[in-house]
Amino acid sequence: MMYSAKISSSNKKYVQSNLGFTLIEVVIVVVILAIVAVVALPKFIDISKDAEQSVMKAQMASIKSASEQINIQVVLHPENLNNNKNRYTLSNGQRIRIRAGYPDGRWNNTFRYIVDLSNTEQVVTDFCDDADLDYCVRQKNSGWFRTRGYADPASRGRGFIVFPNGYDVGDQKCYSYYYNPNQNATPATPETPVTGVDFSEC
Repeated sequence: MMYSAKISSSNKKYVQSNLGFTLIEVVIVVVILAIVAVVALPKFIDISKDAEQSVMKAQMASIKSASEQINIQVVLHPENLNNNKNRYTLSNGQRIRIRAGYPDGRWNNTFRYIVDLSNTEQVVTDFCDDADLDYCVRQKNSGWFRTRGYADPASRGRGFIVFPNGYDVGDQKCYSYYYNPNQNATPATPETPVTGVDFSEC
């Protein structure tokens, strides 16, 4: 036996009115989503920045450690220095630049061979905008480090900075840095390289 349900005209109106959301319900949902976004988004951004800065601190720790290890190798194996004491041959045959027994403040012909920072390359502008890179390296002269207070006013060395993709270090302080303050390979009083981070405008 088959049964058929009959819906009166008044019940039809009730059923039809419950087929979708009312305008008030939609507005309430949108308001709730907006509140959640306002509360959660800043926390997410903070977490992302913290993670990025942690990576940069780890990068600088690796750079500092590599500089110290090269200095130890130079002391233990001075025979690997050239006559001018401004080149050092690593155990794998690669030659790097040296100043005062420490790696020179150059990336392409020195640090790229002694640290491994993935998806990181040297660039020639202050803006890192290469989609294939996570971080960019920019060479900087002694004046750049002196004017920012990272080096002694009389210093005449050289160095580099490492900064995230999407940043312009001409306008934003968001980087880690390495600076060898020695002007030449054999200074009368060798100085220890300076490393650090500046996240004041990340």
